[in-house]
Amino acid sequence: MYSTNQYIMAQAYPQTILQNTLQAFSNTEVQPVNGVGLIKDWQSALKNTDGAEEVHQQLTDLYDELLNPAPNTQRVQQLLNNLAAHTQLLARNANADIRDNLNQLADSLQAFAANLNPIGDDSQLAENQDDDTTIYDLQNPGDRASKMFVNTLDTLAGGLAVATPEKGSTLIGDWITVVRSDVSTQWIEAPLTQLRDALTTGDMRSTERLLRDLAGTTQEYANSNPDGPFSKHLTNLATALISFAGPLS
Repeated sequence: MYSTNQYIMAQAYPQTILQNTLQAFSNTEVQPVNGVGLIKDWQSALKNTDGAEEVHQQLTDLYDELLNPAPNTQRVQQLLNNLAAHTQLLARNANADIRDNLNQLADSLQAFAANLNPIGDDSQLAENQDDDTTIYDLQNPGDRASKMFVNTLDTLAGGLAVATPEKGSTLIGDWITVVRSDVSTQWIEAPLTQLRDALTTGDMRSTERLLRDLAGTTQEYANSNPDGPFSKHLTNLATALISFAGPLS
């Protein structure tokens, strides 16, 4: 494991790179390809930093994808979310003078990833679902999962005005029913129950943390099976969870 100070004080003036990166994200018209130069700067800064191999590889993968004449939006989104997660981890242990900038960078990465594929923009999946159908009307586990992705993305897209604690608790209860049906996903019941308890008691700090943790778990699940039937939907859900958690902090 590498320390935050190693990460930030590597070489190639990382403080300057950090400021340049934040400034680039402040441009509302910035496109993914515009970040190629900044990625090269970060690669240079991290090249000889002990323990930064995973982040360096993520940056290399992102760089290669952006140079593709037709970048895979889902892949770019995954890599941005992964980098945001690493940045959040660093921010927790960073010195006060850089903590805010790291948190801002993580939020910018997440927001940029979300904008690449707007929350709830899953029209093909939604077209296959009847609005009046509940998961308890469906017998096939795959159909239940599909229905839950549609319901969850629609709810999160409405923000805090729509996703009330009561509605959130009900939605989580439905997810618990879904994950219980498959032995490979039953372990997810525990963090879902923790999230429901936090919502029910009004513990917003814990709710935010659990949402971010669940987003990371969801993205890892998608990455572990990139060709799976729900890989894209898992990535969309991870992005939606992170975006929804932001205003709670």
